[in-house]
Order: sequence, then structure tokens, then C-alpha cells
Amino acid sequence: MTIKEKYFSLVLFTVILVSCGQEKRQEEWHHIEISPLDGSQVVTVITKGEKRYIMNGKHKDISDDNYLLLDLSKVDRLGDGFSVCWGENGYKWKIASAYARVVENKLDPTKYLYSQPLGDYGQPTSEGYTGKSCGGILIREKRGPNGDLKVKYIVD
Repeated sequence: MTIKEKYFSLVLFTVILVSCGQEKRQEEWHHIEISPLDGSQVVTVITKGEKRYIMNGKHKDISDDNYLLLDLSKVDRLGDGFSVCWGENGYKWKIASAYARVVENKLDPTKYLYSQPLGDYGQPTSEGYTGKSCGGILIREKRGPNGDLKVKYIVD
């Protein structure tokens, strides 16, 4: 075996050894808590595969009730985000997410609202989610949220 072949074999062995020893890293955005800038409320968002659970309050795992379950199978990864408004129109919060389909809503509809506002041509719009008490985030992006919204990433 030549020196070049030995060196190549050593590098290949090292790469295989290191990559096999890596733990599978959970994406940060799979479990987040969102709140207004003043921290007066908390909403937990947990994403598992193509399912997203939105729950009022802090949660380490998916609760048995009091959640909104969304199907993300039609949501483009690059546009995966949502907008939220705090304390508007009699709701504690209202959330919108483009192209996500509601599978199950176990939230109190008098306190929490989920909607998908559409424009004149059926395209998603942020209309109604741009006020002073509103904010938004593209959840898979490294950029921070905008508006009245802060995000805490929970690593399980």
C-alpha cells in the first residue's frame, strides 16, 4: 500500500468513525415557545413530522386536550411560518398559518382563534395580523421573529 493509499484509508476511516458517532440532532424549531415581548402569555408549538401542535401555555410534550393540530403536508418548508396577535377582538391570541390544514381544534374558540386569511386571488395574506400587538416568524429560518413576538427554542 502506498503512502497516498494509507493516508486516504485513514481519512476515510476517520470520517466514518466521526459520522457514526454523531447523535441525531433535533432541529431547534421542533419545539418552541412564543410570547409577546412583555412575556404576559406563552404559546407552545411542537412539530412532529408533518403535524404541528399549538397549545396555550408552557408544555414539555403534547397535551391530551387544549391544542390545535395542523397538517403541514402542503406547507412549503421555505414559507413555513405563522403570524400571531395578542389580545385582539376579545381573543387571548389569534394565529394564522398559510397552507396548514386544521386536523383537530381542541382550543376554546371563545379565547383562541386560528385562521388562514386569504387575499382577493386566494393567496395567503397577513391582513389582520400586522397591528401593534402582532408578530410573525418563519419558523425554520435562523432569523428572529418580527413585531410583538419573541421565541424561545426548547431542546429536549
